[in-house]
Amino acid sequence: MTIASLTRGTAALFAALFLMFAVAACEEQGTAEQTGEAIDNAVEQTSEAVEEGADNVEDAAEEVQEKAE
Repeated sequence: MTIASLTRGTAALFAALFLMFAVAACEEQGTAEQTGEAIDNAVEQTSEAVEEGADNVEDAAEEVQEKAE
């Protein structure tokens, strides 16, 4: 084995390691995106529930007001 072949082998090894880490980093970003999407969905559902609750309170207040008249 010559030094040149060892250098090529080492370069190939580092290139393979770099690609593995790059792919792993992309997968982690996908996980972060999924988490962000789940948070967005939870916030949207909570917002809709609060809005529906406010509508129900408003409807109940109107009914009470009509009965009082």
